[in-house]
Amino acid sequence: MAIHYVMTQRVNPRDLTAPRKFYAVAKSSGEESVRQLATEISKRNGLSTADVFAVLESFIDLIPERIADGKIVRLGDFGSFNLTISSEGTDKAEDFNSSLIKSNSLNFRPGKLVQKVLNDVEYKKVSE
Repeated sequence: MAIHYVMTQRVNPRDLTAPRKFYAVAKSSGEESVRQLATEISKRNGLSTADVFAVLESFIDLIPERIADGKIVRLGDFGSFNLTISSEGTDKAEDFNSSLIKSNSLNFRPGKLVQKVLNDVEYKKVSE
């Protein structure tokens, strides 16, 4: 497996007057739909594509619900999802209220299986 990348020139956000430097940016090799994944999974385990698709669709609906309930969603060796929030600070805890929360983000932590695959990838420069 190879991760394709392209080069891009960027400014240093800490020093806008510094010379721009080149950085690698991952280049997508396409997309994979839920239906395509369901078809591939069905080929690997003998379940019908429709059954696998239904399970994946339910899974996609369920994960955001659980995260919104404050749960960490652990998917075994694949990894886990959890919510983080960003807020303004206050000098005293009693001065804080929810209006100071600015945003939330979804955090994914890869599990052993995903991390092993990512550790073993190669990188290949491609033209834009």
